[in-house]
Amino acid sequence: LNFRDTAGQERFRTITTAYYRGAMGIMLVYDITNEKSFDNIKNWIRNIEEHASSDVERMILGNKCDMNEKRQVSKEKGEKLAIDYGIKFLETSAKSSINVEEAFFTLARDIMTKLNRKMNDNTSSGAGGPVKITENRSKKSSFFRCTLL
Repeated sequence: LNFRDTAGQERFRTITTAYYRGAMGIMLVYDITNEKSFDNIKNWIRNIEEHASSDVERMILGNKCDMNEKRQVSKEKGEKLAIDYGIKFLETSAKSSINVEEAFFTLARDIMTKLNRKMNDNTSSGAGGPVKITENRSKKSSFFRCTLL
């Protein structure tokens, strides 16, 4: 898996559109303590619709859920936006490691499910077999490993 983080900065917008073309999954992250970052999600979704593949997996993440006392965007508001666009939603905390791993595994599994479905649809044309994601954990690190079955 290859991840790219542009932090939503305007100066990266031109190269971000190039990343969309080959992306199989996109995480849209906003800061629950910053209403403006939430409002920008709609712009990013529009950008994805213009530049990414029509079947790209998407997920909306409301980050900094550990800072509930400074919350400006309710969880319900984030969930509603995700439902409106038919996108999965999670609240996360990168600082406290809440739902971060779950977010990455969910997106990776959704991508792999879609790839397996496509491969199974193309088995008559000699395509390979299904792909499985496994997790390899050690005390020092955690990473994804994709293997062909």
